[in-house]
Amino acid sequence: MNYLRLLKTVVKQQRSGNLEFQSLFDGQEKNLKEVILKNSNISLTEFIAVAKYKAKVSFSDEYIEKVNSSYRALEKVGRKEKLYGINTGLGDNCEEIITSKQEETFQKNILRSHAVAIGEPLSFLETRAIMLMVLLNLGRGYSGVSIETLLVIKDMLNKGIYPYAPSEGSVGYLSVEAHMFLTLIGEGKIYVKGKLVNSKTVFERNKIKLSSLKRKEALSLVSGTTSVTGIAILSIYNMYINFENIKIGSALSFEGLQGSVNELDVDVLSLKNHAEQVEVASFITKLLHGSSNLTKTKNKRTQDPLSLRTLPQVLGAFDRIFKETIQSVYEELTSVSDNPVIISKENKYYVRMNGNFDASYVSLHLNALSIATVYLTNYIERISNRFLDTELSGFPAFLINNPGLNNGLMIVHYTLAGLLNDMKALATPSNISNNTMSADQEDVVTFAYSVAKRFYKMTEKLEYITAIWFLICKQGLSFMDEKSLAPIIQKVLGLMAEKVSPIKNDRLFYEDIERLKVMLSNSKIIDLVTSEIEND
Repeated sequence: MNYLRLLKTVVKQQRSGNLEFQSLFDGQEKNLKEVILKNSNISLTEFIAVAKYKAKVSFSDEYIEKVNSSYRALEKVGRKEKLYGINTGLGDNCEEIITSKQEETFQKNILRSHAVAIGEPLSFLETRAIMLMVLLNLGRGYSGVSIETLLVIKDMLNKGIYPYAPSEGSVGYLSVEAHMFLTLIGEGKIYVKGKLVNSKTVFERNKIKLSSLKRKEALSLVSGTTSVTGIAILSIYNMYINFENIKIGSALSFEGLQGSVNELDVDVLSLKNHAEQVEVASFITKLLHGSSNLTKTKNKRTQDPLSLRTLPQVLGAFDRIFKETIQSVYEELTSVSDNPVIISKENKYYVRMNGNFDASYVSLHLNALSIATVYLTNYIERISNRFLDTELSGFPAFLINNPGLNNGLMIVHYTLAGLLNDMKALATPSNISNNTMSADQEDVVTFAYSVAKRFYKMTEKLEYITAIWFLICKQGLSFMDEKSLAPIIQKVLGLMAEKVSPIKNDRLFYEDIERLKVMLSNSKIIDLVTSEIEND
């Protein structure tokens, strides 16, 4: 079974105090056709099914009743007490009173004034992830929004409507979401066949009613950790696939560079109290079962270079950070991050201002995972270099016959290094600095949105780095006796050969990289290896 298909996490239920084990990814994300929002707690598999693979969303009776109950509760709340964003202005304007006659205008003003993002638009996947997060966050029954507003967002998801939202200029949330949800009042823009069309026109074509936003609704739509968490989940899914591929690439590298089996000895690895390094080594050992290269070279050199010798430790350490990040993000997915919230006590309803919109849990874990990702990728680069250097590998220089006339894979290494350098810049923590906003009312900000966006970009660059690494491994292994290779390694190479033919002379290597990138990101090699291990 794949790493995350086995991984279980303890999810603390927000109010019951019970513990529930929930699978993170079970491999069904591509197959689910519909996801029903019940108590607003969905699995990461279901989330990806909707955001990435366009599964339909529907509301259960329980979901609808929670939303309606909260909406009715807000209607009962008095208007004499100052309630942030309900009958007051926002930010440092929180002492300014909004009258009942001004409520409709106030909702529109929130969206209009906050829609100030710039730059390249969010991708289709990112907007879907954010819209789904809004349905989850506001559907828990603590926000006071109307079911009619949430039905519009659901219809947008189910009809594949792609709202325009520039992706830059957020310190945590607000501006990006405002662009997205201007569409609800007919003032936003939507992509139709690559062109931007006014949302009112698109809604009419799709028989979707525009929203008449009621009090608090605009604020609830733009605040919270929805964009940060939605993008973080997309990133985690990318990283899940990357990490599975990296473990397979590690086995290819051990085979090609004829690493010592001593480094995978679980008895030795168990001397450290870190279970992950033992699990990783066991996985790599399964892939290498039947190889005659490792047996022959067991005592070839006193010690392997660190890039091979410490791979189990580095992969294990990454595994630990990854698991902790997944748990933090999943707990955020199942949380309420609205401000203010409506809670009930002894049949009375109260509005409570709070700081649950803060995304520190997600951003700090993503920062750690970003650093760990670059750290791990340094090893990939060093291993790739060992394949290419004839003095280190014993293979022809740059893995090509007739070096000199042919450059071989010399320059793909440059591409790898350039992407790695980009990743190092992206891994710089955004939230180690601070800007004071809104006349010192918001005197610290998390920059969590920037952290999430950066890590998402990192995972996309890592897909290409991994593809380059696999191309290098494949070509290096082509100089070895195929019969000496482990059976699973042979099958992995056979699958890659369906898209990448043997390299005899220089050619357009970027085409090979693109083909391998698609194969890797679609989990084709992961699925093959999983099947082979399960059937062994």
